[in-house]
Amino acid sequence: MLKNLYDYVDFKSINRSVKYLSISALFTGIGLGYFFTLIVILAKYKNFSESTIGIISGSFSLGLMIAGFIVSKILDKIGLFKTMFLAISIQAICVILAVIYFNPISLIINSFVMGFFGGMVWMTMDTWVNLVSNNENRGKAIAFYNSAITIGFAIGPLIIGIFGSKGFMPILIGIALMVIRIPVIILIKNQVDNVKIPKLEKKINFSYIQIAPFIFLAIFISGIIDSSFASLFPAFMINEFFSDKDIGSLFFIGLIFGVLSQPFVGALTDKINKRKIIMALLLFHLIWPILLNNFISSILIIYISIIFWGIASTSLYTVTLAYLGERVNFTEISIATSVFIIIFEFGEFIGPITVGFIMDIYGNNGFIYSAIIFTLFCLSVGLIRSAIKNK
Repeated sequence: MLKNLYDYVDFKSINRSVKYLSISALFTGIGLGYFFTLIVILAKYKNFSESTIGIISGSFSLGLMIAGFIVSKILDKIGLFKTMFLAISIQAICVILAVIYFNPISLIINSFVMGFFGGMVWMTMDTWVNLVSNNENRGKAIAFYNSAITIGFAIGPLIIGIFGSKGFMPILIGIALMVIRIPVIILIKNQVDNVKIPKLEKKINFSYIQIAPFIFLAIFISGIIDSSFASLFPAFMINEFFSDKDIGSLFFIGLIFGVLSQPFVGALTDKINKRKIIMALLLFHLIWPILLNNFISSILIIYISIIFWGIASTSLYTVTLAYLGERVNFTEISIATSVFIIIFEFGEFIGPITVGFIMDIYGNNGFIYSAIIFTLFCLSVGLIRSAIKNK
């Protein structure tokens, strides 16, 4: 049975360089997953409002979004390794400055700069995985790479679940997790240099949205929900009197199930209609807030709702990015990926800010109903477009 499962997901078809890319992605996920969960918890304990926390998180996404406009030019000028090394080094400096000067202005500025250089790393890695893949293995390759970064995002909060957030040790751990990425990228330099990037389109062209508007709407809504959840779920749970260790454990479980789903989602993506998979994942995004809202007193149901979120959150990115990769020309992959991430990050920018302000007004209900409304809108558009196409 295990052999049949292994043959189904077909890891052997994935380009070897994607496995080295995944090492960098893993450590990126651990560092960022730990740091931002810690920042939200510490900010909440210092009585920052949900809207302030949302603005801090949104600043990171704004930086990511702006990076999308120039990352292709930087890749063309200094190459893959130098782009990643520069971005990772500056992010580590920002983390140190953020914990030394822990106030809203400092956190907003450092989050923006971290986001800008994080966008370079992210778009570089997404371009890498699409360049070395084809339509027969792209879904599996992206799922493999996405699993690595998601495992990292799961391990980060789990470390908080183990060690807590009080005292100076959690801050030292956060700095160490970001700094360790520098020797990691140096160790895989040869593998990074072996990835040959062709001459790529460098001018941002939003006409790619016309190729598959529902795909871009789905990733936009995914960005809103993902960033709102990552930045405000800890605040939501603290308002419900859960501990920081509970929050870390819940994040870990949700994201681990997201990771476990990736080989199968990736294989399905290479075999069946991607639109149907996206609709199913949006339904998952509709189920988890309903469960969380109505069964907050049941820890079992809370874990189930978080598992639904983890699978939907992790898989939507895999499916939509794979869909984009098969719809554009080889030389356009870098710029199309940049547009894709700009749209995703626009959602991540407005998500926590909007939901944070709504939570200031309506409390925890604002967190729940925002996720439901955004998801229903996307599902409705998808169903209407499907009906029009069928006619």
